[in-house]
Amino acid sequence: MRYLELRAEGWRNLANCRLEFHPAVNFIHGANGQGKTNLIEALLYPVSGRSHRLARDEELVAFGAEHFHLAALLADDGGGQRRFTAAFGRGAAKKLTVDGEELGRLADLISLTGTVVFGPGDVELVDGEPELRRRFLDYTFAKTDPAYLRRLLEYRRILRQRNALLKTGRGRGELGLWSRRLAEAGAAIAMARRRSLVDLAAGAGRYYGQIGPADELLTLSYLSRQEGDDEAALAARLEAALVAAESAEWLKKRTLAGPHLDDMSIDIEGRNARKFASQGQKRSAAVALKLAQAEYLARVRRDRPIVFLDDVFSELDGSRREKLCHLVGQNYQTFIAAPQVEDLRRELFEELRRFGVDSGRITVT
Repeated sequence: MRYLELRAEGWRNLANCRLEFHPAVNFIHGANGQGKTNLIEALLYPVSGRSHRLARDEELVAFGAEHFHLAALLADDGGGQRRFTAAFGRGAAKKLTVDGEELGRLADLISLTGTVVFGPGDVELVDGEPELRRRFLDYTFAKTDPAYLRRLLEYRRILRQRNALLKTGRGRGELGLWSRRLAEAGAAIAMARRRSLVDLAAGAGRYYGQIGPADELLTLSYLSRQEGDDEAALAARLEAALVAAESAEWLKKRTLAGPHLDDMSIDIEGRNARKFASQGQKRSAAVALKLAQAEYLARVRRDRPIVFLDDVFSELDGSRREKLCHLVGQNYQTFIAAPQVEDLRRELFEELRRFGVDSGRITVT
């Protein structure tokens, strides 16, 4: 997959623009606060339907404007093209289209493209809360497996309904039914995560050895309070755990067992990276995870993802920076954002296109 063109109107601080992109490397430079990340956000929004910075749609409309409109043209590795549009006006509903057809759900966008985003805060993937690692796994596997996406959406719906029941404190006779349904959907999710994590872990370990110390071993493993050799056994154990936790759940008014509480352990030389790794090791592990994600998406989807590196150079030393640029720039269409032109060694790439951003105005060189 690669970006061919973006048209943006009324977006953040960006001047209205029409941009065409290089199939390999696109370097976005400009001082902090000029709009580099706003441009990356505009590129991601039409293919995801939301801000990757979790901003509300109202916050994306330019100051003094009443609406924004984005139109993106992308091509896949087979030569086919797709047009994505996203529009939002103050006081109006968001509208998303693909090839002229309006979409009813954000979920309909998930399987259409592959994107990998690495920003300076992504070291939290290693040392942050379990929710970040679950989100990383769910994004990766939902992009490649429609059945996983359906199960995940089903599980979240059942979890919301079960938690709503716990919050009311009424309908105790119904809780067992919801527990059974949650256990069935949850077991399918947990087993799928375990199976797919094997391939993801192999890639992460290999990339960690390429960008960091070659003699250090990085491993990934799935952490769950419930275990089972197959889906049926895991569902039975999860349902039993829910039954055992009912008294505590009524008090805390939330579900206390299930894959929404699971985690992924990231270990370096057999020790938990979150607790024991240095900052350099954590950064290298986070980069390795993102590179493994890109490789996994490319292999399973049979269509290479687009990679976005947003202000990550300050987090990496010169050697890791050079290795990262080489690994992504040679294999994927890549968008790199950094404050200075000098932050990117042009000799690393045969060709690239540069986009200078100054107070929201974009100059192409």
